[in-house]
Amino acid sequence: MGNQKPYFMGRKEVLSLLKKNDITLLIPKSLTEDARFSNYAIATYCVLQALHIPTQMDRGCISPQQIAYFLTENADCFKRKSQITNHIQCGLDELLENNIISEIDECQKYYILDCSNLWIDTENDYFSRITFNDVRKIFQVKNINNFLLLRFYITTIGTISNTITVYLVDGDCKTSVVGNLTIDYLAELSGISTRTVIDYSKILEEIGLLYVYRHEDFTLNGEEGIRRLANVYGRLSDKEYVDTFAVNQQKHKDSYRYRESNIEKANSRRRLAQMYQQLLKGKGEKYTRSDIVAIYNYVISENEKYERMYEKDKYEEYLDKIRDTEIFNKYDFLNRELIYVTTNQPVKSPTRRNDYDNKIYFNTEKETLN
Repeated sequence: MGNQKPYFMGRKEVLSLLKKNDITLLIPKSLTEDARFSNYAIATYCVLQALHIPTQMDRGCISPQQIAYFLTENADCFKRKSQITNHIQCGLDELLENNIISEIDECQKYYILDCSNLWIDTENDYFSRITFNDVRKIFQVKNINNFLLLRFYITTIGTISNTITVYLVDGDCKTSVVGNLTIDYLAELSGISTRTVIDYSKILEEIGLLYVYRHEDFTLNGEEGIRRLANVYGRLSDKEYVDTFAVNQQKHKDSYRYRESNIEKANSRRRLAQMYQQLLKGKGEKYTRSDIVAIYNYVISENEKYERMYEKDKYEEYLDKIRDTEIFNKYDFLNRELIYVTTNQPVKSPTRRNDYDNKIYFNTEKETLN
């Protein structure tokens, strides 16, 4: 940078640069959260940063028509009375008035600009990280206020937390992948209605720029009453992390559906334990084959649980809780007609009565045993 000559780029050269590289943009929150700057100024800022940061040139020569064209790839921008070009002109004027950029000179319809203030201090400034391809996708959406949609997108991405680390089951982890603000708060932050937040979020999902996990769950609090869990959102590429965080959030907040699910699972385990006792008493004739499979899988799962606990703590009491599986030997269909999911490893524990660590799934509904 420094005292460089203005950099003149032709339209084809610029489009080649923008298309070839998915240019990362760092949009300062001081811009998107400041009422002095319209949606037009933000869109103009995105184009100027996309043009100047990759080239490391702090000076350039550009027209409002070119900026509008780089956003839309629509040649109508060069018509004399183009509305979008007028919007870009307003955006340029705002950036100039507030010293985000400065004008060095004019050459016919072109501005020669000093864009050195477009560089962001990533250590001290707060910003939203997007790409210029994101911007272009937004301006391809039809029948929408593209400028407002862009501002909402930048604001939403800027609320993704950089202090939350999400861990997947396989141990992989990432930071800056989830946001969890309420619709009301996003509306206030963006200066739009809650209805528009909902509509714009769906549009961003449709074009692949956002993923939203919509909680149909709530918490019960004696003082606050019923409180719905806020949606969890992030980039579509981070969908797995968003889903994981949302499910863990239900557990952390002890939500209603999480409680109900636990109660349902507890009732199911209790029912299967009672059915197992009936089998031991010789009263298995009243159960269907699928019932027997469910009981068997329950017993195997419980035995595995107590074996792991014994291996960890060496408490003999855990071995007493392991159930006898010989009662299932008389059900020949367990070996003939079922699909096995097996580790194919012999079980070494002397407490297990079956030969392999199998879980069984049966696909015949309500077939009564003879």
